[in-house]
Amino acid sequence: MDLKEKGRVWLSLGIYTLLMLVTRPIMPLLLKIYYENLSFPLSSVCYIISIIVFFTIIGYLAFVRKECRASVYGWFFVLSSIYALLIFRQKLPAEKFHFFEYGLFSYFSHNAVKENDIIARLLKFKNSYVIAFIFILVISLIDEFIQYFLPNRVGDLRDVFLNIISGILGLMVIGLVLRRHEG
Repeated sequence: MDLKEKGRVWLSLGIYTLLMLVTRPIMPLLLKIYYENLSFPLSSVCYIISIIVFFTIIGYLAFVRKECRASVYGWFFVLSSIYALLIFRQKLPAEKFHFFEYGLFSYFSHNAVKENDIIARLLKFKNSYVIAFIFILVISLIDEFIQYFLPNRVGDLRDVFLNIISGILGLMVIGLVLRRHEG
């Protein structure tokens, strides 16, 4: 990965992280506008997005990567089923989106750190999954800290735990499904 590509993936991670954290204070207003103007249930939007992501990854595996190993599809099906079950169990639509966004955050964080020598030297190891997990943990703690001080929001360690589970599932999809052919 050249320097320009590294800059691009770090910029993507930074923008996504900022969007996650900056939208927290305005999310109740956005939800209010949504509920006042649209009759389509927000939970259904989460399910539709999940289905689109599921079939996009299946399409990538089948048509771009031309994956033939059943184990890759098996892992993807198992991890997707766990993910779907956990999203379904969330009571509030905002929690469903929150769970989904930390799965996506795991992709951005892993993509940024997977070949970054500076972070590996600072932390004295080079496992990109562990470093991405540390990013997920830190951002989740910052996220809940911000929510603790917002009106109509609650900062809760249970949410940190759910964010971490979502991030771990995302990292497992990366390691067992998307990156499996690389090494």
